[in-house]
Amino acid sequence: MQQPGATTADDPLPALVSALRGASPADRARAAKDLGRLGWLARDATAALVGALDDEAAKVREAAAHAIGGMGPESLPTLVSMLGHTDKYVRRHAVWSLGKLGPLARPALDNLCDSLKDADPRTASGAAQALGNMGTDGAEGVVPLAEAMRGTNIVLCRLASKALSQIGPPALATLIAHLQHADPFVRGESALAIGWMGAAARSAVPFLAGILRGSDAALTRTPPPAFTPTAIEVGADSATLTPAQMNAADGVSAEMNCRVFAAQALGRIGASATAALVELREAARHAPEPLRQTAQQSVRQIQGA
Repeated sequence: MQQPGATTADDPLPALVSALRGASPADRARAAKDLGRLGWLARDATAALVGALDDEAAKVREAAAHAIGGMGPESLPTLVSMLGHTDKYVRRHAVWSLGKLGPLARPALDNLCDSLKDADPRTASGAAQALGNMGTDGAEGVVPLAEAMRGTNIVLCRLASKALSQIGPPALATLIAHLQHADPFVRGESALAIGWMGAAARSAVPFLAGILRGSDAALTRTPPPAFTPTAIEVGADSATLTPAQMNAADGVSAEMNCRVFAAQALGRIGASATAALVELREAARHAPEPLRQTAQQSVRQIQGA
């Protein structure tokens, strides 16, 4: 007798689709996982998997979402519809799967921009990653990503800044503007993102040099009270971190991190950052650690470029 979820040598889909509608949640979840292992070969089972997204068992819903995400570009319309699902795990799989499509997910750009405001932090962060993976094709997402950087989810801030760096030159002006933000965490993440852009970010050199000069008195200044993040998810769902707590864990202040990231960015820009060598050499001689060592490394990067 054929067991639920079993496959046949010629065509496994009929048995798996049948098991996906069976009475046992365990069998339904197993069938969804087996369909997921088939990847795009299971595309004819899409309708059944979409139906399983509303299964009463959470494990079935998640397995079905994962299976749909593994079908490649053909699943794009279904993934877009999944962004509005009530189950956060379904939405998470949707953004992660769209992220794997890279520029091919361009038709979902507006939907992903909306997902940056998702109540589930991981869904929002996954949307930022998906937009970044589009590269320059994600240029229309610059404004929503910039707004996401200014929110209360510090992981989203970091991933949104990374996404802007992946979008490249169309996002550079926005990142430079964020170097003037009131919150040092946002300034630091903007500097870090600019550095990821390399020589293409040469126009940011004067602004990064200004951050590097800074004020030694500011190195112990706490973040402005206007920025008071809520609980976010980092690993476990219940983890709670604020920018101040993150900096405390590193043993440095938000202002110090900001200046360190500015120094790193200048080094990554390379020879095009020669105009900032005066500030970098000054920091390399007199700044406290870890800024001193970072500045020394950046000087070597610029001179050796």
